[in-house]
Order: sequence, then structure tokens, then C-alpha cells
Amino acid sequence: MKTIVLLVIVLWNPSVIMQKPAGPIQCVIIQDKQGLTVPFTRFFLTDHPSFLTSNIKTKCQVRGTGQGMLRCGSSDVYIKPECVCSFYNVYEAIYHNHTSCPNGEKSDDVTKLKCPDCKMYSSNNNGPCINGGKLTCKGEEVAPRIICECPLNYKGMFCEEKIENVTRICDMTSISPTNDLPNCDSTKRVCVTYSKNRRYAYKCQETDTFQERRGLGLPLCIDTEDTTEKPFVNRTPIYLYTTLKSIVKSTKTVHLSSSAGVHVSITLFTFLSLILQI
Repeated sequence: MKTIVLLVIVLWNPSVIMQKPAGPIQCVIIQDKQGLTVPFTRFFLTDHPSFLTSNIKTKCQVRGTGQGMLRCGSSDVYIKPECVCSFYNVYEAIYHNHTSCPNGEKSDDVTKLKCPDCKMYSSNNNGPCINGGKLTCKGEEVAPRIICECPLNYKGMFCEEKIENVTRICDMTSISPTNDLPNCDSTKRVCVTYSKNRRYAYKCQETDTFQERRGLGLPLCIDTEDTTEKPFVNRTPIYLYTTLKSIVKSTKTVHLSSSAGVHVSITLFTFLSLILQI
């Protein structure tokens, strides 16, 4: 009797033995990150150019002849190119009004230097542009208002921000508890993402750092679901059909000892016969 019941279940719902396993328990999403890439901190000045932190003006001065260099007023002092319109000097307001000129001359004051002056006298004629950015003057804008042309994956006035890909590892979760979480398309905080047809849900933790896949070969979360068309499956496979037919045939000769048994067997026999006729 147990064997027949099991076969009925299999025939009625073949997915019991043919069901595919669930999607992977982990996957990854890739997001863009913007971060300041220049080598300085806001609280310590150890990474800043020494001519800005030491306050020793002579480090930037050239006396006598300084062909092609910025001249301090009518004096015989010229300013080295690396000290003119430098990124640190222009970017950080605490260094605005800084000057390396002597005797009260302020020819290198970035709040007064115009863009064409920065381009002419700065190192590599590039002014405050960094990370491969190019200085292009729109007119007579002062140095702190310069906007550089940035290469691919960089942005900001002086190309100081780098756009980096951040790979986040996400863990499979039930769909219902994630209803209150924002979608990862709109945040870098704790969020939820789904497979292509939203069959699987994955919870991603907040992170600002790149997470290596660590050789696990984790797929993208959107690709965790098998979206290929499933082939038609006959509800009564041939080998099960033959087996069940022989069992039904032998059931006819079974000796029944009670009216309850007769009732159950007849009902089951009728049910199985209907299935075999499908």
C-alpha cells in the first residue's frame, strides 16, 4: 500500500523527484564608488608639500634669473613651477592667500592668480589638475575656480575623485523579510537585490571597500536564476507507467479481510485506473 501511494504522489507531481536545487547561497553585485584619491589627510599635514607646511619661503624661490618662472612683483625673486597653483594650495582653503614671495609681494597668491597664469607658470603647465587631468582655461577665472578635463574614471574640479568598482558579496535570504530594505540599485548601505525574475533574494551588507571573490567564482546575483525554458515533462513516465500497471494488475488478486479494506482498495484502484488512462 505504501509503495502504491508513493507512486501516485510521484505520478501526480513529478517535481518531487525532478525538482532542481535552489540558487547559490552567495552572489555578488558590482557598484561604483567615488573616493578622494589624493595622498593627504584632513588632520595631519605630513603628506603635504613641504613648501606649504614648513613656511620656509626660500624653498620655492629662485633668485636672479628665472626664465619662464613667475616673478614676484618687480623683485629679482622667481617662484619654482611646482610651487605655483599646486593642487594642495588651490584645493584646501587653509592655504589660500599663501605666498612664497618676499617683502609682501603676493604674485603667487592663488586667490588672485588667473587661469592663464596657472597654465603658463605651473609645473607641466597643468595647474592644480591631478590624476592625468588637463588644464583648460575658459577665461580669466581665478585658480580655485578652475575646472579640469578629467580622464576616464576620474571626476571633480581637479580630477581628485576616482570612480572605483566595488564588488559586494551578498547572502541568500527569504524574500518577505527584505520588504523594508532599499534596493541595492539606489544605495551602498544594507540593501536587497534579486535574481532576474525575482525568484531569489539576496541581502548585501554595507561596505566601502572592494571585496575580492576569493576564488569562489561567485556569480552576479542577477544571474543566479536559471531562466531557460523548462522542457515538457510527462506526468506518467513510461517506466513508472509499466511498474504501476503491473501493481494494479496484481491488486485484483489480493485477498481483502475487511469491508474497510475493500472500500479503500476499490477507491485506490479506480483512481489509479483513471491516471493510467490519461
